[in-house]
Amino acid sequence: MPSFSPFRRKVRRSLLIEINPFQVLAAGLRQNNGGPTLIDCAAEFAVEDDAGLGAWLDEKFGAQRAWVPAIGSIAPAEAVLRRENLQLRKLAEAGYLGGLLKELRRIPQPEAWTLAALDPLAGTPLAPGGTAHPGLLLGLANNDIRSFQQRLLDHRLLPHRIELGILPLLGAISGLTDWRQERRATVVVVIEQEHTTAYIIGKEGLHTPAAVPHGFASIVQAVRKEFGLGDAGEVRERLHQADDELLLRATKFVRAIGRDLKPLVDSYEMTTGQPVGEIYCAYLPPALQWIAEPLAQTMQRPALQLDCPAWLPTVGLQPADDLPPLGPHWLGALGLVSTPAGPEEPPAGAAAGPVPWRVDCRLPAQLPNSRLAGRRFAAFALCGALAAFALTLTLWQWYVIRSLDADTGFWNGKIASNQKLFNELIRATSSLRSQSARFDDAYALMQKPPPATDFILDLGRSLPPNMQVDRIESTGGRMAMRGSLREPPDQSSRTLGRYLEELRRTPAIGPLFSSIALTALQRANDSDDSLAFEITFTLAEPGGARP
Repeated sequence: MPSFSPFRRKVRRSLLIEINPFQVLAAGLRQNNGGPTLIDCAAEFAVEDDAGLGAWLDEKFGAQRAWVPAIGSIAPAEAVLRRENLQLRKLAEAGYLGGLLKELRRIPQPEAWTLAALDPLAGTPLAPGGTAHPGLLLGLANNDIRSFQQRLLDHRLLPHRIELGILPLLGAISGLTDWRQERRATVVVVIEQEHTTAYIIGKEGLHTPAAVPHGFASIVQAVRKEFGLGDAGEVRERLHQADDELLLRATKFVRAIGRDLKPLVDSYEMTTGQPVGEIYCAYLPPALQWIAEPLAQTMQRPALQLDCPAWLPTVGLQPADDLPPLGPHWLGALGLVSTPAGPEEPPAGAAAGPVPWRVDCRLPAQLPNSRLAGRRFAAFALCGALAAFALTLTLWQWYVIRSLDADTGFWNGKIASNQKLFNELIRATSSLRSQSARFDDAYALMQKPPPATDFILDLGRSLPPNMQVDRIESTGGRMAMRGSLREPPDQSSRTLGRYLEELRRTPAIGPLFSSIALTALQRANDSDDSLAFEITFTLAEPGGARP
């Protein structure tokens, strides 16, 4: 199956889901650019509450329900995680791990299991070659994987990783002890229905003592006997009421489990010489967290106290501001996506190696191809976009047609109501046109072009380049020439002075007038480069020549 990263798209979210013996934990994840992974929502469900999980997914991922990338883990009772001496040179053989599993658990068909060999100290896969070496044999039945995969697919969840839940939990505990610089070993207790398993994380890596034959059923039986309860519903309700009476008798309820686990812990201390510190009870929901303290007291060890909000930033996780605090029972689920900082991180540019305490157990052949899912989503999105466009276009055309019909009816009514006025206007226009034609004919007969005299021609020849004459008027014994000069003010004055002198010296103009003077000079239209002027010509004594 092609690689499908849940964080490949910036806007695309992914889902974290864990199914443990007590409940289902689900959380929404969003990857920040260069920052921690944001946990934006979280919820807890009963193991069989598929309807509640589906409703929550619809609410939180409603806009993304085509295929939501999911990282999940399961914790079936039949799963195997055992520390054994492995022949590393035989790891490359196809049937070596299957034969070992068949010998240890008497499983008739080990080929129907997903198997892996891990380093008990680092949690990374063991490489073939070499002599005998302590290792962890991990086994998960394909039927359990297939059932979990199908459950995710039924909710439109596309598995990105599927892991054995205890493995990332042990990795999270290992990282937590390193962060605390704890030198003592830590015991992780998993209470199943009919048995209890202890995992000891110490200086020599992970140790896996044999399971003890008392589990949660022994606690139920002790509570039923102590309080005289009848059916399982009453016992379950009493277990979830952690009042003072229940807590005072809690040691009795877990005594059988603690009595069997304590020799295992003592044996580890005697064998390795490392003292055992805190006890962590895995997967207990908040209503059953009261079991951890009396069980640790029975084993004469302290219970592990985890401040989850303070631990999250150390592993690259950040809860949303409105997210309620997550309890210690979330440690295994969060271990699926935790990225502890420190010397374990590869340097920049280095090739990424195997992630410790992570083994992907998916069955890729039974998963839909991610590219096919992407193509289906793209096809559905395109069809939806085309349908929306067609619907929008149809509605727009209907609106335009309705608007045009309404406008056409309105203007037809206006035209009908004003038809009489239009007819009168046409008749008046025709009458006016015929009468105007008569005035045009009379004006054409009266109008004659003014003659171009020698005086006007002489004035035109003497004009400077930037001077324009707008009007020449004659009143009595005077003549006024008005115009404009397109030059700066200081240059205009000199130009007009020279022009006046030239007019006085011109034989065809100067002798006709007794004086030629500049009688007005002002700026034209508030422009800096254009001046309006007026030159007055005073005719000579009566009897002189006129233009």
